[in-house]
Amino acid sequence: MWRTVLQLEWRILRRDRGALAILGIFSLFLILAAVAGGRQATLLADSQTRAQVSEENRLTSLGARLMELQGETGPRRAKDPRDPVWMGKEGGIHLAVLPPAPLASVAVGQRDLHPQIVQVSTEVELAAERETETPMSGPTRLGTGAFDPAFLFVVLFPLVIIALSYELLSGERERGTLAMLLAQPVSQGDLVLGKASARALALCTVTLIFALIGLFVAGADLTTAAAWGQVALYASILVTWALFWFALAVWINARGQTSAGNALAMVGVWLVLVVVVPGLVHIAVDTVYPPPSKLELMHEAQEAAKDANQEVAGLKGRHDVDTQTKTYAKNLVKAQDALLKRTEPLMHELEETLSQRQAMVDWLRFLSPAIVVQLALEDVAGSGAVRHQRFDQQLDAFHPTFRAFYFDRIKSGSDLTAQDLQDRPELTFEEEPTGALTQRVLGGVLGILLLAAFLVATAWPRLKRIGRLTA
Repeated sequence: MWRTVLQLEWRILRRDRGALAILGIFSLFLILAAVAGGRQATLLADSQTRAQVSEENRLTSLGARLMELQGETGPRRAKDPRDPVWMGKEGGIHLAVLPPAPLASVAVGQRDLHPQIVQVSTEVELAAERETETPMSGPTRLGTGAFDPAFLFVVLFPLVIIALSYELLSGERERGTLAMLLAQPVSQGDLVLGKASARALALCTVTLIFALIGLFVAGADLTTAAAWGQVALYASILVTWALFWFALAVWINARGQTSAGNALAMVGVWLVLVVVVPGLVHIAVDTVYPPPSKLELMHEAQEAAKDANQEVAGLKGRHDVDTQTKTYAKNLVKAQDALLKRTEPLMHELEETLSQRQAMVDWLRFLSPAIVVQLALEDVAGSGAVRHQRFDQQLDAFHPTFRAFYFDRIKSGSDLTAQDLQDRPELTFEEEPTGALTQRVLGGVLGILLLAAFLVATAWPRLKRIGRLTA
């Protein structure tokens, strides 16, 4: 019988100006959020393109210069491309890039915190020199975060559902039509379930259509099968998030309160799940595993480098002028190796702390479906902590290879050639397997669906009562 109620409610919604206005305004906001997210993704992509073009031009110029110097036996000049010391530190550095994911416009996520371009050199650094080009942020942006589809769905989407569902049953009772409806062969459970299903269907249809339009408007790259797989995950997250809030509306309507009471209760739940609990989780993680202090890291780096710098300053000879003084460059390599060994424990401790923080967040995310949805949207958008951590791990594995390329030539006392420059190692980021991403996202989706089913199941005994509900 609930299907009949669904069909009737669908017809009513098509003529309800208030519901149509809510859906229209939400659709407009969704497109605006997609445009804003697309602008952020475009700025990032353009910045990376400019950096890569600049690197290619620089390497091309150095290669041409090496060809000119081929066979020349005179002393090295300053910034001589034949010098592996200068090339490793400055001239021949490599820009490692974390490319935007196909659905990058969905969530800015942690891109504001983690670097998207890293300069890889032979230098031993606690934090590599990282360049990321982001627009200037005002106090509003810093305080509220980016206005992107993820923010819209996590924060504002539930309010739309509250506006559409707070009076599923109480509205009929207050208008005096509940008794007339229950005189027909329909139960309160069928009535509420049918009305909730019709409104959920309408909202999800509009949401999915405009979410897909938003991806095209934002310039998402949907030319690969993997990208469409991420679109499917995106859609599953949105539908699951909507079903949870409609299930909550059914549960609250089953309590028999007034429409005003239902609205107040749902807004209270929204405040707890979307605002309070995520804030408390953030405080808990910072308390148990305090984030490393940048000032402390800088201090430790300076202390660790002090002895090495003193040793380097005491070395004799100028590698850029005196080609006979080969010991300078070799001793410089030894000093950097010693600095690396000294800083390794500190960097290991930092990585361990970050891993523990992420593990704690993974456990505590189930305290609020809002956290699960936010992290899932960031994963789909390629802006989550897992992808950035994967990038950092690949950088850590690549850096010794890059340093060895130049250090081997320094130790052998040989000059760099144009062919050496072409053979220079480069890092190409390897994406996470699609199965791992799908498993992680669908795990959160399943948890929310189970919670929604629990809410409906516990509300059903109350909804089966005939007549006016009591608290």
